[in-house]
Amino acid sequence: MITQIDIKTAQRLLSDANDIFSLKIASNLKAYSDYDFFSVYGGKGVLIGRYYNDLVIRTKGGISEDTMEELSLFLKVCGFTSALCGMETGTRLAAAGWSNNEESLIYKFSSRLIPENEEIPSIEEIKVNPQLDTVFPIVKDGFPKIKYDDWYTDINHKIRHGIASVYVYGGATATVMADMNGTVFISLVATKNEARGKGEAKKLLRRLGLYFEGQGREVCILCKEELSPFYRKAGFYECGKAVTVFPNK
Repeated sequence: MITQIDIKTAQRLLSDANDIFSLKIASNLKAYSDYDFFSVYGGKGVLIGRYYNDLVIRTKGGISEDTMEELSLFLKVCGFTSALCGMETGTRLAAAGWSNNEESLIYKFSSRLIPENEEIPSIEEIKVNPQLDTVFPIVKDGFPKIKYDDWYTDINHKIRHGIASVYVYGGATATVMADMNGTVFISLVATKNEARGKGEAKKLLRRLGLYFEGQGREVCILCKEELSPFYRKAGFYECGKAVTVFPNK
């Protein structure tokens, strides 16, 4: 049965995990464990992080049909806005009637994929956690639907608690949303409209990838399929798929 679990149990279940779903849950757990808009639920082989009405579902191994039925029922009654999960889980939820789904790709960085003699900025050329009001216009151009208050409150809170870091190079930005168990999760990669075509986002990602890889950490991102060519040029390779489930209309 999928039920709400306490913070210590959630921390234990996430203590040695480094998949992208665990990273997203752990980031919010570390930031918002004392807030009522965040909660964690667990069942046999299933861990669910809820941030307001957005869910992240982590499944380990092949979960049973009974657990899938419980997960589908959980989605029906919880009043969610979106639910991110792995491809297998998303496929099985689609078979259970959740047809309003959207696929994404999981990518990891490898320095071996960067051509020799490529121009890459030094780490000193990258701004770290600049004034957030100067970053939001860049993020907004990349994510037009994003709301300032929601973005600022979340990122500012996570920066102050040492969870997130915002990086800017020229007119491009990227945010480290989680860093645990040897894996860094990067999100909110965007370029200001007037700076596009200069390759600044690609250079920023390459530098961050090289920087973290040099410290023995993997770097992963989650992206839409149409952005695959960009991330491949930046030094990333596909290593998995994810599905976002939305409420059926």
